[in-house]
Amino acid sequence: MKEYKLVYLNKGLKFSRDKEIQQAEDLINRYVSEGWTLQQIATPGDDMGAMIGVFYKESKL
Repeated sequence: MKEYKLVYLNKGLKFSRDKEIQQAEDLINRYVSEGWTLQQIATPGDDMGAMIGVFYKESKL
């Protein structure tokens, strides 16, 4: 069975898209190092808004 987790990848207000992307990369790497697999990143249509990462990992019953 898969366990899913939704994570906001760009918490807080940044005045630079580069800083938002760097923060998102850092969070992705942290979750991957904890055993999660990134399935998808949902981004808004414009330059502002939340980026959400969809992670999963296999759970044993």
